[in-house]
Amino acid sequence: MYEELNRAIYEGGQQIFKDGDEGDCAYLIEEGMVEIFVKDQGRELRLGLMGKGEMFGEVSLIDFRPRTATVRAVERTVLIPITRELVENLLDRSTPVLRHFLLIILDRFRSFRGSIANPATTAEIPTAQANRRSVLKGEVTQRISLVHGMNRALTRDEFELHYQPICDLSDGRIAGFEALIRWNHPIDGLMPPMDFLWIAEQTGQIREIWLWTLERVCTDWSILKRFTDYEEPFVSINLSAAQLSNELLVEDVRSVLSRHDINPAEIKLELTETAMASHPEIAQRIFKRLNELGSSIALDDYGAVHSGLDQLQRYPIGTLKIDRAFIAPVLDAAHNAEIVRSSVALAHSLDMDVVAEGVENAEVKAMLMQMGCDYGQGWYFGRPSTLQDLVIRYSKG
Repeated sequence: MYEELNRAIYEGGQQIFKDGDEGDCAYLIEEGMVEIFVKDQGRELRLGLMGKGEMFGEVSLIDFRPRTATVRAVERTVLIPITRELVENLLDRSTPVLRHFLLIILDRFRSFRGSIANPATTAEIPTAQANRRSVLKGEVTQRISLVHGMNRALTRDEFELHYQPICDLSDGRIAGFEALIRWNHPIDGLMPPMDFLWIAEQTGQIREIWLWTLERVCTDWSILKRFTDYEEPFVSINLSAAQLSNELLVEDVRSVLSRHDINPAEIKLELTETAMASHPEIAQRIFKRLNELGSSIALDDYGAVHSGLDQLQRYPIGTLKIDRAFIAPVLDAAHNAEIVRSSVALAHSLDMDVVAEGVENAEVKAMLMQMGCDYGQGWYFGRPSTLQDLVIRYSKG
C-alpha cells in the first residue's frame, strides 16, 4: 500500500483490512475494484465486488466495533480514506437522533450478520464508547419526548404567553410589550423557551408554535392596549433563524393580522443578529415585504454576537435593542457606557429607535435617558407576566 496525496493505493491481491481489525477508517473507491470476504466454517466466503464510486468500511467507523469482513484489492485500486475524526465532526453537527438511528440500524445489521457467519460481530463495545452511547440514548430520548410533547402542548393549550412592558424612558409610560412564550409542561413545570424551541427549529414545529404565538398575541392585544395610552403602541414577537427560510412567513403574518383586524404597524418582529446572518438574502427579501405590509423589524440582543455595522445598513430595521450584557454594567464600566452611547447615536443616525434591555434600577434608567435612549425594558419596569396577572396589576395601579 502506498500513500499519495491523501489517497491510499493498493495493488491487486493486497489486503486493505481483515476481519477483527479496528475500524478507524472507511474508504471511497476512486479507481479499481475490491472483493469482500467473511469467514464461513474456517474458509473464506466472498460476499461480492465493489467498484468505482462505492464505499466500504463505514459500519465499524460509526459503531466502534471490530471489522466483520476482509477486503482485498482485485486490481490496482485507489482509495480515498474517510477518517473517524471527519465522520465524528459531521455527526456532532447533526441531531443526535440521526446518530442514534444509525446505531440502531447498525446493531441490527451486526446481529443479523453475526447469526449467519461471523461470531466476531458479537464483540463487546469498548467501555468508553458504551458510556457515550448511553449518554447519546438519553439525549435522543429527551429530544423525541420533547417533539411529542410539543405536539400535545399545541392541542391541549399547554403553551402560554408572558408579556414584559417596554417603557418610554422620558416619562415611564408603557409604549408596548414583548411577548415571551412559556410551556406549562405537565411533568417539568414552567419551561422557558430556550429549553424547547431549539428542537422545534430542528423539527419544523417552530412554524406551528410561532403561528400559535401570533394568534394569541392578536387575541390578547385588545386588552394589552388598555395598559398604555401611547400614541403608537406595539407588541413585539420573536422570530427564529429557521423561520427566515420560510417564504410563507409574510403571508402567515398578513393572514393572521387580517383575521383579527390588527394594524400591522402595531406588530414588531424581533430577530437576533445571528438569525439575520444565517439567511442574509432571504432575510432582506422577507424584511422588505414585511415593511411593505406595515410591520417593523427590531434587531434583538445588539452587541451580543456580531455587532456589525453592515447588519444595520443592510436591513430595513426600525428598532435597535441593546443587549443586557452592555446595560447592566453601564454605571461601573466606562467602556460599556461608551458602547451604549455610541450605539444609541448610530441607531438614531439611521432613523431607528433604541430599546435598552435589562434595566434593573432607577440609576441605570437615568443614565440611559442622558444618552438619549428611547425605551427601556427590564425588571425595573416590570417582569414578564401573564395577561391575567397584568390585568390585576394595572387594575390596582
